[in-house]
Amino acid sequence: MFEKSNINFKKILMLLLTVLGVIAGLFVAFKLSIFLAPFVIALIVSSLMEPIINFLTTKLRIPRRLAAAVTLLVFLGAFGSVIFLLVSRLITEIKDIYVMFPKYFTQVYDEVMVLINRALDIYHGLPKDVTYNIESFTAELPSKFNMEGITENVSKSVMGILKGISNIPQVLIFILVTILSTYFLASDRELVYGSIKSQLPDSWVGKLTSIKNDMFYAFFGYIKAQLILMTITFTELLIGFSIIGINYTILLAFLISIIDALPILGTGSVLIPWALYNFITGDIQMGLSLVILYGIVLVVRQMIEPKVLGQQIGIHPLLTLLAMYTGLNLLGVLGLILGPITLLLLKNVFLGILKGRSLKELIMKS
Repeated sequence: MFEKSNINFKKILMLLLTVLGVIAGLFVAFKLSIFLAPFVIALIVSSLMEPIINFLTTKLRIPRRLAAAVTLLVFLGAFGSVIFLLVSRLITEIKDIYVMFPKYFTQVYDEVMVLINRALDIYHGLPKDVTYNIESFTAELPSKFNMEGITENVSKSVMGILKGISNIPQVLIFILVTILSTYFLASDRELVYGSIKSQLPDSWVGKLTSIKNDMFYAFFGYIKAQLILMTITFTELLIGFSIIGINYTILLAFLISIIDALPILGTGSVLIPWALYNFITGDIQMGLSLVILYGIVLVVRQMIEPKVLGQQIGIHPLLTLLAMYTGLNLLGVLGLILGPITLLLLKNVFLGILKGRSLKELIMKS
């Protein structure tokens, strides 16, 4: 019976092994990313610099090493300027908030006291049995409250801060290694790639080049998609905050749009608590305005996110959504990036194996 079967089990096995190999390779790369991060960043930045370096070397006849150094300095200067302007703006906004903090604190204190007085009025109107149970419960709270746990958490927080300060030299070394690696990869690009190619079979070189191109295509496509989504969210929030009449619209819209790119948090982690606070303090109009704004941002993002990602990385929105959800559950937040990248790699692996045929034609014997 099995001999008459025309299913090519060998090809099915090779297909499954290929899929598992791609997934295992990405998993190993994910685990090694902490150690290889400076060099991965250097590879990405040097690739972005390559068109400018080529222009300087071919059109202006500047030596490659000098062109790489000039381009890197310009890149660092531009990146540093953007960071400086953002930090300066943030510091200015923080100073303004600090000056206004006493006023905000007094306002919040007055509103909290009003809520406490309302609660006391309700409390005194309750039956005596209910008030007795409440008093008994509150009397037992100190004994149930784990002060040792609080002390331990505070100690951990302090130690975390001290550890972060102690890691500053390591961060500086990380930045220095990244900059030097970028320069070497940019200045000796042909030498580095030639050395790698000379140690590998020609068939491997083509496949690795295809995989590298796919990964860069997926990565930059994902980054581009996220920037598009952040820009849309920023614009929506900026317009919404301006209509509502909220201060510091640019700063708030910018920060919330960054938070919105993180699926664990999202816009709701800011707008919903903000709206609840306004409902509690009696500012119903502001609370409703924030809820409506959140609903608009959420609906628009849910509608366009799969489509934007699908257009940027060349995969159907449904498959993109499936890859993102699977990656999120398996690897957390980074899985949202690795999921579509893995799917894109598998897509190109399948196209290479199928060579224009259907999957049915591959697994069935001719």
